[in-house]
Amino acid sequence: MLDFGKSFAKSMPNQIIELIGDVGAGKTTFVRGLAEGLGVKEPVTSPSFTISKSYALPDGRTLTHYDFYRLDNVGIMANNLHETINNKSIVIVEWGNSVENILPEDRCVIVIKLQNDGSREIAIKDNRNSTIEGLSEAAAENERPDAPWDASAKRGPVKTGARDAARDGAIRLSLDTSTSTTILKLNDKTYEWESGHNLAEKLLQFIHDKLQENDKDWHDITEITFMSGPGSFTGLRIGATIVNTLAHELNIPLYDHHNKKHQQIIPIYDRPANISKPRK
Repeated sequence: MLDFGKSFAKSMPNQIIELIGDVGAGKTTFVRGLAEGLGVKEPVTSPSFTISKSYALPDGRTLTHYDFYRLDNVGIMANNLHETINNKSIVIVEWGNSVENILPEDRCVIVIKLQNDGSREIAIKDNRNSTIEGLSEAAAENERPDAPWDASAKRGPVKTGARDAARDGAIRLSLDTSTSTTILKLNDKTYEWESGHNLAEKLLQFIHDKLQENDKDWHDITEITFMSGPGSFTGLRIGATIVNTLAHELNIPLYDHHNKKHQQIIPIYDRPANISKPRK
């Protein structure tokens, strides 16, 4: 998907691109490749939690990447998107169902379908009505055969909950914040961080950085396991807030360390919280 994005940047048919595909299909990886092909030098990351991210291009234009996955009602972001399109920026939109009335009819639509063996099927419709159907990434870089556009592929899968955790590329995240040493596991890789008093401020960034090291983003997480205690009052409270929020926003399963599934995890403390009494 990275190479496909770089190749696509060489002959973009349209400056407005809608990406359609389930979580983990490779949409953000495609954007990274596209941005690199357009000359972006800064790191490109998923806008899952910021809704949009913009990158300066060498020719003075801007590449703006929107992800409306978390928004049922886009609100003021609809105005933001409309202004960005009118400013002649290159615009990429993921999960564009809620803003379809704003997107131009002649936009380029790319549908990415992840197969069980880890390969992708890619279909493209641009304002010239040319398509790519059922090609691997490598083939899609060099082939653009004329074929009728399958309208049924225009709108990708809706949010359907957890993906198959055994699927190639999926991330099973485990988190332990019960001590001053935070332990994060991404599948079979373990990372330790002496978080100390920085847990609340830097935990999300720590997780984000480790996902990026593995060329993944938030939407690649398929399930979360959390060490629910006993342990540090502050550490467990912060960790539980993070995993509860992620599981809810990503609509994925959440387990405690006994492999029991929860809607939300309530930490188990080994002693009452050590909270200083206010001075008189």
